[in-house]
Amino acid sequence: MRTQGQHLAELPRHFHALRGPYLKWAVRFRQPVEVCLAHYRRALIGWYEARIAPVEPFVGEVDHYVKEVAEVYFTDQLEKAVLVADRRPITELGYANDQNPLNHLPRPIQLNETQQLMLRLFQEQGKNCRELLLMADYHRLTPDRLAQVLNLDGQVVEVEERRRKCLLMVRESWQAAGITDPAHHPSPADEDRLDRYYEGLLDTTERWEVEARRSSDVVLRRAMELREDWAAVLTVAGRLDLMSTLQREETHYAVRRPTAPADAQKEIKLTPRRKPFLRIGSFQLPGLETALAGLLAVALAWLLYSTFGAAAPERKAVAHFEPFPNIFQRMQPRNEDERDLQRILRYYDRKDYLTAYDELLPVAPAYPAAPLYLGVSALALEQPTRALEWFAQIPEGNYYRPFAEWYEALAYLAEGRKPAAIITLTEISETPGHPYQGKARALLAEL
Repeated sequence: MRTQGQHLAELPRHFHALRGPYLKWAVRFRQPVEVCLAHYRRALIGWYEARIAPVEPFVGEVDHYVKEVAEVYFTDQLEKAVLVADRRPITELGYANDQNPLNHLPRPIQLNETQQLMLRLFQEQGKNCRELLLMADYHRLTPDRLAQVLNLDGQVVEVEERRRKCLLMVRESWQAAGITDPAHHPSPADEDRLDRYYEGLLDTTERWEVEARRSSDVVLRRAMELREDWAAVLTVAGRLDLMSTLQREETHYAVRRPTAPADAQKEIKLTPRRKPFLRIGSFQLPGLETALAGLLAVALAWLLYSTFGAAAPERKAVAHFEPFPNIFQRMQPRNEDERDLQRILRYYDRKDYLTAYDELLPVAPAYPAAPLYLGVSALALEQPTRALEWFAQIPEGNYYRPFAEWYEALAYLAEGRKPAAIITLTEISETPGHPYQGKARALLAEL
């Protein structure tokens, strides 16, 4: 099977080869191009996961898969389609079951609180450990191929030892965070049996024994839950890595626009930018440089912990969402630091919120406006919880606080927290001179 990196290398090539025909096909759905491309990237990642699946991988045409799955996204029918396919394979004239995309849909993942914490702890591990675990457990590279990646040709035992140590550090972080209790660890024999259970190496009788014990053995049940949580976390982290790669590929199509002219409106003071932090790199598979463009920054991965599910904000939030204007539409940058910020906000102007977030994140403490732009970008990326965390960092009395309050209300609506949104909107509507007083009253009338 070609599961040792070849399909990963093919992913960017498919992205460029199919992008034009896909956009022409997607016109029928009458959606903004950003929405069409978001579904395109998700469908391509779905194809990749289906293609490298260890059991019954998808072997049909990539173009057919992408369009079939993207249509499911356009019609907001993913969860229903998954349930239908789980009940029995979907048959389609002219296609075998292993060639039908609807039998190989990406499963939505909404991380619970424990899994969210596990993802944060994973992202706090060393870069080499993060990448090694993703290559082994998400991308399913064989130990031999991993040895090549690490320049340890033939030293499979050494590779396995490194992976074991990385997993040990992950589990130690769980214990330190209170996720696991050292007094309730399964025995080494049970750990070995669970390894074999999840690797599919137990016979039918042995599997039944494990599953029967799960209902009565609290320690074993918790150990199994942790492994299943961990598998979901690695899937999310892997999807984020691939999404980052495809986002970077998309920049090849970006249209550069001139900076908007300045006017004489009130100047906004900016704090000088600190020197940027070292960007996170990524070791590369031989011959896969484009495909392995690098993992997302720690906080960006935390931002996007929910993937492939029904993540769209509530309709009212969407209808009233407009990005906060670029401050350099009202003033000229005064120095090199501000010109650097202006450069970052050009991604924001192009609605490339993922890149804008990635660029702003390392220097967020340097700019008073950064938490607002990061929060608005998070909201545009359909992550209202993370957006609220950024807005909360803007203190009362800050110039940007009134603007953050409006976007907080939209984020509450996007989360489905209507009472919180009404409270915030009411406060805005009752504040004389609030820049969003009129909009808040209009939105309140709709709720």
